[in-house]
Amino acid sequence: MKIEKQSILAILTFIALAVILIVQVNWVFKAARLEEAHFNATISKALTEAREEIARSVKECPDMHNYLCGQNCQSEIQEQKVQEIDSIIRSNLEIQNINLDYTFEITDTTIAQRSNIFANRCYLQSLNGFLEKDNIKISLVFPGRNQFILAQMQGIFLLAFISVLFVAISFFVTLKMFRKERMMLLHTTDFINNMVHEFQTPLSNIGFAANLGRKKAETLGDEKLREYLRVIASENKKLGYNVEQILKLSSASGYISNNENVDLNKVILQVIDSYKHRSELLQAQTELHLDARKAFITGSLEHFRLMVSNLYDNALKYSPHAPHIIIRTKNDDQKLILSIEDNGIGIEKKHHPKIFEKYYRVSTGDIHNVKGFGLGLTLVKKIVTKYNGTIKVTEAKKQGTIFTIILPLNHDSN
Repeated sequence: MKIEKQSILAILTFIALAVILIVQVNWVFKAARLEEAHFNATISKALTEAREEIARSVKECPDMHNYLCGQNCQSEIQEQKVQEIDSIIRSNLEIQNINLDYTFEITDTTIAQRSNIFANRCYLQSLNGFLEKDNIKISLVFPGRNQFILAQMQGIFLLAFISVLFVAISFFVTLKMFRKERMMLLHTTDFINNMVHEFQTPLSNIGFAANLGRKKAETLGDEKLREYLRVIASENKKLGYNVEQILKLSSASGYISNNENVDLNKVILQVIDSYKHRSELLQAQTELHLDARKAFITGSLEHFRLMVSNLYDNALKYSPHAPHIIIRTKNDDQKLILSIEDNGIGIEKKHHPKIFEKYYRVSTGDIHNVKGFGLGLTLVKKIVTKYNGTIKVTEAKKQGTIFTIILPLNHDSN
């Protein structure tokens, strides 16, 4: 099953979004761990300072020593020492800008610590070194620790959340717009298919009437009328073929063709001859420099005729005065180079990358009588690409445009 490029892009974008989300979540957890480490370091510093104050109090007051060592003492003294230790701890926490409620106890029991960021944690401060009894420590617990850490990283968390939310919303909005554009493209294609099919009946009728008219003109011996009807039949045939090619292009059905040896110089002469009456009407001058001695290409005659016809037709259409068209062919190694230069209104450089896109039309300024669907150059590009060639557009030295096509020659071309 063929997977469209847009679908692949959508899948890759979704994967990229998932990766960004994972990275952002990982970043938030890392930020939380850093904030926790900072909080732990601050508490450790405050408890160290509190330990020094308690050590000084122990030297000055035997009751403090007895209380910390768990020896019997009056309840009044015990309550007083608890309040004194609490005051020391609180004052040192406030110095470190920690204004959280806490509970503490004096213990000689080993307490297991949890590694989880958001688990309740006991902060221990050993009192060894200035007491007769070892393993006495202060155990400090902050019930609001997690809320405090989250509050400290609120800005980081909010930024990460908004970033992920924005990217997610952008992705889904873009996906919705893509689906909408795709549906519009499908509807446009269906419309073009139906429209082109509607052209086929009148074209058949025109061809049938032109043939009957030619037979009548032959019976009457009217050469002028027969010539006019021949032009009508020729243009009708060409229009019918163009309609068929437009249908193939719009439906993306591709080209079905028989490969044959085609003389491009001969094709150019045939195309110019088919535009003879129109050229005379426009007072056009066509200058030929068919210098390519090797001009045979493998492909469909009708494809190359359509390619040259579209470029020549554009050269006639987009000229505000008498068209002057220069057609050149030449060889370069095993390649055939075709260039068609006109003196028309030209194409601005900013439009060069887009003129081969389907339905794209360059504004013609003051010329309002030029009609078209914006498919001619798309057809030319598709034909050139089909035969492994390249096409480029450049500005003429004085005025107008030069289209240059490079095609590979047949290996047996003479």
